[in-house]
Amino acid sequence: MSKHVEPHRWADLLRGDVSSTESAAMERHATTCTRCDKARVRIQRASDTFPVLRERAAPELGWDGVRARIHWSVSKAKRESGEHAPIKPRSWWPVLATAAAAAGSIGVYGYMHASTPTAAPLVVAHAPAAKVAARHAAPLTALVSRLAGDVMIDGVRAADPSTLFAKPLGVGTVLATGEGRVDVQFGEASAFGLGPRSTLEFRAFDAETIELVVEGAVDLEVAPRAHDQRFLITAGDRTIEVRGTRFTVKHDAAGTLVSCQHGLVAVREAAVAGELEVATARKAFVPAHATEQPRAVPLTAEELTALATATPWSTPGWNPDLALHSAPLELTAPVGAAPRDMRDIRVDGIELGVAPFVMRVMPGRHTVEATDSTGRFRRAGWVDVAAPGPGSHTAHFDAPLEEPPASSTNAVAARKKQLAAGIDHARLQQCTRRLAKSGLTDTFVQIEITVDGAGAVNVLNIIDTDLPSDTAACVHDALADVHFATGQAASWREKLTL
Repeated sequence: MSKHVEPHRWADLLRGDVSSTESAAMERHATTCTRCDKARVRIQRASDTFPVLRERAAPELGWDGVRARIHWSVSKAKRESGEHAPIKPRSWWPVLATAAAAAGSIGVYGYMHASTPTAAPLVVAHAPAAKVAARHAAPLTALVSRLAGDVMIDGVRAADPSTLFAKPLGVGTVLATGEGRVDVQFGEASAFGLGPRSTLEFRAFDAETIELVVEGAVDLEVAPRAHDQRFLITAGDRTIEVRGTRFTVKHDAAGTLVSCQHGLVAVREAAVAGELEVATARKAFVPAHATEQPRAVPLTAEELTALATATPWSTPGWNPDLALHSAPLELTAPVGAAPRDMRDIRVDGIELGVAPFVMRVMPGRHTVEATDSTGRFRRAGWVDVAAPGPGSHTAHFDAPLEEPPASSTNAVAARKKQLAAGIDHARLQQCTRRLAKSGLTDTFVQIEITVDGAGAVNVLNIIDTDLPSDTAACVHDALADVHFATGQAASWREKLTL
C-alpha cells in the first residue's frame, strides 16, 4: 500500500470490491493517518446520499428534450426540401416558437414545483422480496456507550464492566439486563438504551436491514434511513418500522406500548390488517391478542419529559473503530451511599442521570457537576481519561452524595489538623520530583473531602490544580491514604501548596 489510500479505493471498499486482506490493511492505515481517515469519512457520507438521489424523480421536460425536437424539425425540413437543399428562413420560425414555448413551460413547471414543495414520506412500503442481482450488505458494528447495574452480553456478566466497552456487537448478539441499563451506539446519531429486566437480540444488523427483537423496554434514537434501508423492531407479533425518529417500545404480556417523541413510526399487528402510524408527541398501546387497530393518542407533558430524559448516550465522533480511540469513565458512588442520597450528574455539560454508571468518552480532561439541594448543577471536580492502550486503566470519579449537613467549625478544624499530620510529604515529593527538576515549583491542588464519624473518607476529589494529570493522580492517591481518627463528621475544601 502506498503512503496514502486513494479516495476511489474507499469507494471500492464500500461497494465490496476490495478483498478482505486489503480492506483490513486500509482500515488499519486510516487509524494512524488523519488524511486518509478524513477521506474515508467524506466518501462514506457521499455514498450514503446516493440511495436518496436515485429516488428523486427527474423533470418531465428538459433542455435536452427541446434540443431533440429542434433537431427533429430541422431534419424533417431537410428531408422535404432535399438533403443538401438550403432551408428557407421562414421554416425556422415555427421551430423557434416551439422552443420558446417549451422553455416557458419549463420555467412555469420549475416555479410551481419550487413554490409548493412536498414532504418526503417517512414510512415507506416494504422492499421487494426478490432482487435482480444478489448483493451482500456490509455488516454494521455497535458498541456499548453507557451501562449501569446488572448487564449481560451473550450470557456473560463481566467482573469488570469496563471490559464490555471493547466488545464489538453485531448480528446474533443478545443483551439482557437485571436491575440495570445498557446504551448501545451504532452511528453518529443512532443508539438505543435497553431498560431494566429486558432482553434484546440483533436478528439482522447490516447496511440494508437492522432488525432488533425486544422483550421489555427499549429507548431508540435513529438517524434518517435511506430509501432502501430498513429499521425494524420486533415485539411479539408486532413489527415497528421507522425511517428516523426518537421513540420508545415497551413490550410485555399485556401488550406493546409505542411512544414517539419526534418523527414517525409504523406499527403492524399480525392479526390486524393495515398499519398504525404513531407521529410526533403521540403514543399507542396495542393489547395482546388485539382484534382491531388501536388509535394513537397525545403524550402528556410528563411523558415527553421522561422520553427526553431516557435518550440513550451517544459518544461524539462516531466511527466503527471508536473502541480504539475512546475509553470508559466510571462514576462511582461513595462507600455506603444510599440511592436516595445521590444527586444527578452532568459530564461536560450533558446530564447523564444518577451514579453509579460507566460511560464511553474520548481521552482528555472531563468536568463533572452534581446538583445541590436546590436542584442547580455545581462543579464537583474533574477527571483525566487516558487513551486506551497497554497499561491503561479505567478512569473513575467519586460522585458526591447529597449535600451533607453543614459541618461545625470545630469539626472542620479538627479534621484539617488530622489531614496535615497524616500527609506523607516524602511521597508527595516523589510525585512532584520530575516537575521540581524542571524548575516548576509552587504548584497546588484544591481538594474537596468528606470524612465521616468513623474516620472513613467518603469523598476525595481534586477540583482544581496546575499539575499534569499523572502527577495529580499520584497526589490524589497519596492523600487518599491519610488515616483519620474517630470523631465528628466534616466536609470541607482545602488548597494545598506542593
